Amino acid sequence: MNTNLVPMPSDTDISSLKHPSFDDLRLLSDISQLLLTTHFEGVIERVVQIVMKMTAAQSSRLYLIKKNPDDDNYWRIVRRLIDKQPFEIIPPPVSDSFVQWVYEHQCGDIVKDTLTDTRWKHFTDEQAPIRSAMCIPIRLGTNIVALFMLYHSQPNHFTPFHLRTVTIVGNQVVSALRNVSLYYEMRDHQEQLSATLQALQESIIVIDHHHMLVLVNHAARQLLGLTLDESVEHQLLVDYIAYEPMLESVMGNIEVCEPIQLRSERLQRDFHVSITSWVSGDEEEKGHVIVLHDVTALGDLGRFKDEMLRVATHDLRSPLALISGYTDMIGIELKDMEPTPSAVSIQQHLEIIKGSTDRMGRLVEDLLRVERVRKSPLEMQEQTDLAAMVKLVIVNTRLAAQVRAQSLTREIDLELAPRITVDAVLLRQSMENLISNAIKYTPTGGQVHVHSWYSSDRFYFSVTDNGIGIPEKHLPYLFESFYRVDGHNGNHIQGNGLGLSLVKNVIQRHGGDVWVDSVDGEGSTFGFWIPAHSTSGES
Repeated sequence: MNTNLVPMPSDTDISSLKHPSFDDLRLLSDISQLLLTTHFEGVIERVVQIVMKMTAAQSSRLYLIKKNPDDDNYWRIVRRLIDKQPFEIIPPPVSDSFVQWVYEHQCGDIVKDTLTDTRWKHFTDEQAPIRSAMCIPIRLGTNIVALFMLYHSQPNHFTPFHLRTVTIVGNQVVSALRNVSLYYEMRDHQEQLSATLQALQESIIVIDHHHMLVLVNHAARQLLGLTLDESVEHQLLVDYIAYEPMLESVMGNIEVCEPIQLRSERLQRDFHVSITSWVSGDEEEKGHVIVLHDVTALGDLGRFKDEMLRVATHDLRSPLALISGYTDMIGIELKDMEPTPSAVSIQQHLEIIKGSTDRMGRLVEDLLRVERVRKSPLEMQEQTDLAAMVKLVIVNTRLAAQVRAQSLTREIDLELAPRITVDAVLLRQSMENLISNAIKYTPTGGQVHVHSWYSSDRFYFSVTDNGIGIPEKHLPYLFESFYRVDGHNGNHIQGNGLGLSLVKNVIQRHGGDVWVDSVDGEGSTFGFWIPAHSTSGES
C-alpha cells in the first residue's frame, strides 16, 4: 500500500548518521505500539513526548494545514487526536520562512542556527530564544495535512540522525492516520445507524446464528421487559418467551423468513413481523433481523369490521326472511282477488319488494361466504386433476354464455401439470366467478376466452373478454370488498362487489396471487396462479 513516505533532504550526509542506541530502538518500538492501538485519543501527545525525549527538544508545535474543503476530514482527524498538544490551523504557508520551505520541498530538514539560516524568520513575540529547529511534513494521500516542528535554544542541537528518526516516526504516523480515518468513519456511521435504529417506533431485534441477542432497540426493550441501560450481551432470545409468549411464534418462523401477523395478549397489541437474514462481509458471522411493526390500530379496525359484518349478516337474515315470507303470502292472496288495476299495481310493488329482498339476501349470503373463506380452514383433502376441473367449470358456465350469444373458448395447456392438493370446491367457485364476471360484462355476441397452463411449478388460470373494459385508475382496487366502478358502462349491472374479493381470499389462502389487465372500452383479463405444492395460508 502506498503510504506516501516523507523523504529526507537529498543533501543529508549519510556518514554523519550514528547507529541507533538500544534506547532509541526501544522508543521507536513504543511509538509503533502506540500507533497500533484502536484507542487513538491522546496518542499524538504521547508520540510527541517520546520524540521530544528522543531528540531532547525543548518545545514543539503542530501546524494543521487547511488547504480546501476537501481536506476537512484529514485535519479534523488530526485535530481530534492532538487534544492538548500546541497547534495552529493555518492556510498553506505563504510567508518566506522555514515552514514554507519544508511545505514546498515536501521533505523535512534542519535549521542548524536560526541566526545564520536565511530560511528562518524571527518573530517578535517569541517567548523563548530559538537557535535550532527541525521540521517534517505529515501527509494523508497527496495532501500535507500537518507540519511538525521541534525547537531548541542551542544552535546545532538537531542532527541528521534526529531528522532520520523523526522522519521514520512521521511515516508511521501517516499509516496510522489512514487507519484512524477509516476507524472514525466506521464508528461515526455505526453511531448514526445505532441512533436511527433506537429512534424507530418499530421494535427491532438483531440475533446471531445461535439466536443470541446482538442489538435490541428502545421499542423492542419495552417488548422484552428490558430497561434502557440493561445489557443484552450473551442472552438468548428464547429466554424471553416466558415473559412474552408471542416470541415463540417468532422463533418458529425465523428460518422461513416469511412475514407473519401476531398478537401479544400480554400487551394487547397486534404486530406485523418481518424477518430477514444477514451475513457479515467475511461470511463468518450471520443471523437474523426481526422487525415488529405495531399494527394494533389496524387490528382494532379489522376486529370492529368483522364484528359489524357478523352482527349485520346474522341480524339481517331473520327480518329478510320475514319480509320475503309475508311478500309471498300477500302475493298468494292477490291471485285469489279480482284482477283490478289496484291489485295489478300491488302485485308490481310486491315484485319490486321481493326482488330487492332477494338481492339483499344474496348480499348477506355472500358476506357470510367471504367470512367463512377468510376464517375457516381450507378443506384440502384430496389431490385434484386441474385439467378436469377447468373443463368442468367451462361446462358449468357455457349455458350462461349461450344465453347471451357469446363465444366461450378454452386453451388448456396442463399436460405436464401434476395433481395438487387444493380445496376443490372453493377453487372451482373462484374459476366460475371469473368466467361469470366476464360473461356479465361482455355485450351480447362477445367473446370470452379461458386459458390455463402450468409453468415454473405454478398453475395459472386466466379469463379474457372483449367487453366494456375498466379504466386504469380502478385496477388496483378491484379485488377489495364492495368495490364497484361507479358511473361506468357496466354500472347498470347488478352486483355487490364481493365476487372478486372472494376469489382473492381463496387464491391467497392457497399461497398464490391474483392479477388484472384491462383497457377501457376494449376488454379485460382476470387471472390467478397457485403453487403446485399448495398449502393452506393464513388470512
